[in-house]
Formats: sequence, structure tokens, C-alpha cells
Amino acid sequence: MNGDKTDLADNLAEILKVLANPIRLKILALCLSKERTSRELREKLKLSKPLLISHLRKLVNAGFLEYRTELDGKRVIVRKYYRTRIFEVCVNPEVLKDISEELEDD
Repeated sequence: MNGDKTDLADNLAEILKVLANPIRLKILALCLSKERTSRELREKLKLSKPLLISHLRKLVNAGFLEYRTELDGKRVIVRKYYRTRIFEVCVNPEVLKDISEELEDD
């Protein structure tokens, strides 16, 4: 395997790692039916702000969560409203075959 090449197995493992956390799954579930602010999520999940921000960042970076920003004119702050992006993760024999072929090519 080429050391500087990110292969299919690595990419799939990173995606599954992001989803393998129960807090992140709860965030995705809460943001599926309506947009939520980080404050709403913190209160619902009873998480500290730094811990929540870490989970949100991982979900956004992986493409599972998106947000829009809005200026709160009363308090002169920017609010982020998070929502779950529609996604499907599938690990089937074809995906495993592709991984196997990558390994055979090296």
C-alpha cells in the first residue's frame, strides 16, 4: 500500500468512526426534523459547549451535518442553525471487493 495514498478502506473507516459515536447519532437525530442551535443541542443532550462543538465539527467535516448562520440583531451575535444532511452509508460486497482490488494492485 502506498503510504501517502488514502485508500477506500481508510475513507470508509473514517466515515464509520464518525458515525460510531452515540452522541453524534443523537445530534443527527435531533437535527433531522428541524434545525437546532448549539444551545438547544447542549440543553437537550446535557453536554458542555466544548464537547458539543467538537462533535459538531466532526459531523460537519464529514458532510453529515450542515448549518446556516443568522445574525441576531437584538444581541448582535451570529447564530448557527444545524440540520442533518440526507446521506446513506452502505457497506456491501461490492465495496469490500473494491477494497480488495486496491490491495491487490499494490
